[in-house]
Amino acid sequence: MKKSLLFILLLLGTASLYAQTPTTASATAGWKRIASISSLAGRGFGKVTVFTTGGSYVPYQTDIHWFKDWGNAGGISVYSNSKSAYWTQVRLTVKNDTAYIEVNFSRDVTDVKIMSDTYGWNKATSYSGVLPDGGGGTVLASAKTSRLNIEDKLMVAFNGNVGINTASPGEQLSVNGNIRAKEIKVETANWPDYVLKKGYPLMSLDSLQKEINTLGRLPGMPAAHEVEKNGLALGEWNRLLTEKNEELTLYILELYREIKALKETQRRVEQRLQPKDKRHKY
Repeated sequence: MKKSLLFILLLLGTASLYAQTPTTASATAGWKRIASISSLAGRGFGKVTVFTTGGSYVPYQTDIHWFKDWGNAGGISVYSNSKSAYWTQVRLTVKNDTAYIEVNFSRDVTDVKIMSDTYGWNKATSYSGVLPDGGGGTVLASAKTSRLNIEDKLMVAFNGNVGINTASPGEQLSVNGNIRAKEIKVETANWPDYVLKKGYPLMSLDSLQKEINTLGRLPGMPAAHEVEKNGLALGEWNRLLTEKNEELTLYILELYREIKALKETQRRVEQRLQPKDKRHKY
């Protein structure tokens, strides 16, 4: 009885291993189909892995999770721990009730492995030999290859940058859209306390007027075309605004002193112009 049970377990394990044996294929540069789902109008979900095993090639690997339902409902996400130089993008397409998983190869590869995981429902069938060209159908979903990418809507690039609604995050967090938060704390250096210290070289109002006439903006502030192209660094922008507000305060205080001095001069002039018998009433 024990021997029979051991034999059955061994047989099941061998069958499972065989079911996940990868196919071997070759591809030229461009979009190629690596797997297809022809039954049930292409409906199903699962995982397909494309990889190279070293030797003549660097070992690269990308897991592709896919989903396809009736009509044009579908989704795709990719996951990889290796930055592939052989392929750059994956997509899910459909044509004539058959769904395809396609990979955009950036170069010719003569030995690429494709494995359709047993996980899922109505799993994809991997191609072998020379991979057929992709295209010609409807693209349901696509994703740029990266450490993690869900249809280019949420991705973690290989350098650690995170992108939301962008597949090319240039910063540690790039968001192509609106952000709503209760509070955002920005750390910045060189906060403009220096403006209120003695000896600060405050520009005269005449010079300020000339700069405004020449630049069309306050000195030190970014130009409109620079902001449109590069955006604004929130920490630097707050620093500039604070600097200009503190300079404005200094201008107000300067004008206040001048107005106060003018009022005092006016009072003295008016006092001298009054008749002598009325001066003593004050």
